[in-house]
Amino acid sequence: MPEQPISPAVLGSAVLDRARASSPIKPNETVTLFPTYAARSADNRWWEFELRGCIFEAEEDSRLRRLSIDALFRRLKLQDPVAAAIARTRIMAFLVDNEGGKAVTVMVAGHVCTLGRSTEDGHFGGRFRLTTATAEAHAKDGVLDVVAILPPGDRRMFQTRLFLVEPEGLTIVSDIDDTIKITEVHNRKLMLRRTFAMQFEGVPGMAERYSSWLATTGGHLHFVSSSPWQLSAPLVEFLDSAGFPIGTYDLKRVRPKSVRKTLASLKADPMATKPPFIRALMAVYPRRRLVLVGDSGEKDPEVYGSIAREAPGRIARIYIRNVTNEPQAAPRYRYAFKGVPDDLWVVFTDVSELPEMP
Repeated sequence: MPEQPISPAVLGSAVLDRARASSPIKPNETVTLFPTYAARSADNRWWEFELRGCIFEAEEDSRLRRLSIDALFRRLKLQDPVAAAIARTRIMAFLVDNEGGKAVTVMVAGHVCTLGRSTEDGHFGGRFRLTTATAEAHAKDGVLDVVAILPPGDRRMFQTRLFLVEPEGLTIVSDIDDTIKITEVHNRKLMLRRTFAMQFEGVPGMAERYSSWLATTGGHLHFVSSSPWQLSAPLVEFLDSAGFPIGTYDLKRVRPKSVRKTLASLKADPMATKPPFIRALMAVYPRRRLVLVGDSGEKDPEVYGSIAREAPGRIARIYIRNVTNEPQAAPRYRYAFKGVPDDLWVVFTDVSELPEMP
């Protein structure tokens, strides 16, 4: 984890009452908490973790919002009412008033954690620790619930999960678009329609294969994507409905305020966004090995190849779903995986080509 102060989580009913009374979350504001992972301290006395999230207010009557939705409808030529309803909901997540200066408080394992004040783009975070006994006593199958503390009378629920991940084992790091979800990134028109105006569709067999991998290895699943965090809600809904194992994720942090900037944010260079996420995960768990799963639609081969060269011995396997009809012997792959052992990476077309064990 980044070098930041680690704050103790605080226990006590009086502390909880004060947190409720001082909660800055207003009835018209929404909090998104991102799922995260915890690591054991070197002396095994603590589980240490970072909590992150975002707070924002929907711009219900914004002229900019209306114009942006109209612009998206024209761009996608939407006429079907179901597609229009999906598009309206998804684009609204990008056209919000991000709330800065808010000190959000959450509860985890019966303890209160007050996170640092949110920045101008509404994002907040903080590092905490729980005693090993406390965390493991409250965990269910190695997972703790994290719940935002709201003012008295506010009955809404904003929550996420905290995974207790052991220092050794296997972590599956997976891309999302065109790896487990059909997005068709190589076709801009189809990508926009699948992203904003269609129910997300899973790549056949990937949910079952990930489930079998985790059941076999007892590993942890972590998604790394260039998709913006504003799509986290429909992505989580998709992962659940498609039967993917629960896990954590890192999504791109963007703050667009128009359709043009929103659409541009979908094409950010993965070489700039994904490697830092993967390196941070590897730094937290220096003894865990990684299986990297991606696709050929963007730059997953190049990203994963660079990671494998940086950390020889840390990568157990690399799997690339072939969506560009390039054979494994293609010059692109030879360049992307230069210096990486040939038996470490595989290009596949159908999930049946993936092994039963990663």
